[in-house]
Amino acid sequence: MRRLRTQMAVITTASTALLWVDNLSEHYRGGFQRKLMYVPVVANPVVAAAGAVTAVTGGRRGARLFGLLSGAQTLIATVGFIEHQRGILNRPGHHQPRQLLFNAWYGPPSAAPLQYLGLGLMGLMATVPPSAAAPVLARIPIHRLMRAFSALNIPPLWGEIGYLHARGAFQNPAQWLPVLTLPVAGAMSALAAISEADTAHKAATAASGWTALLGVLGTGFHLYGLHRRYGGYRRGSFLFNWLNGPPAPAPLQMVGLGLAGLAAERAVSRG
Repeated sequence: MRRLRTQMAVITTASTALLWVDNLSEHYRGGFQRKLMYVPVVANPVVAAAGAVTAVTGGRRGARLFGLLSGAQTLIATVGFIEHQRGILNRPGHHQPRQLLFNAWYGPPSAAPLQYLGLGLMGLMATVPPSAAAPVLARIPIHRLMRAFSALNIPPLWGEIGYLHARGAFQNPAQWLPVLTLPVAGAMSALAAISEADTAHKAATAASGWTALLGVLGTGFHLYGLHRRYGGYRRGSFLFNWLNGPPAPAPLQMVGLGLAGLAAERAVSRG
């Protein structure tokens, strides 16, 4: 159990750091028009640092602080989700359905903050004291909780991927891969969460492995997309391309989610 909790802390820390890069890029591109946009940019490196200490020490140090910060991260994510909806509704013409759709299409990504919510919940799962977790784990094993966690985190991630790829007009056919297959992976994880059968273990392992692989492939495609833009990675063009091209670190969230699921399934295999 301690090994799994340490792995969860590692994945949460790495995913938070990678999502922070994407978050910083998006808020910088938005010109930090609201002061609240600084909150996740400042707070999440602190969360990642506490998570790193917890992971390196195996939970012997920093776990309580990491748990508190993970709780704060879920609160920040909830506020961010509300603020993104307000940002869409406050744009001109929101009373007209067509204009509202336009605002949602080109305004702040409505589901993006929910990714921080998932990471905050994973951080809490990694740091909750064993005595407090025992009553829950006696009823629902940790691997089934992780399957449910994966199933619940895929829909907001899928929604953001779908809307961003649709906004990009699916210029590369590979953009359809996560849009078409992530719901299948989420459904497999959800079904596995309510079963202890060996087939459920195999289905959850396949779903988590595919989710992680999608993240690796997506990162490669996004980096190649940056390279193809005018100026590519040249010093004078890189920042512009980074801010306006495909978000390079975004697919790595799928890697983190997939690895978390695989860690839980590996714990099952070890018994």
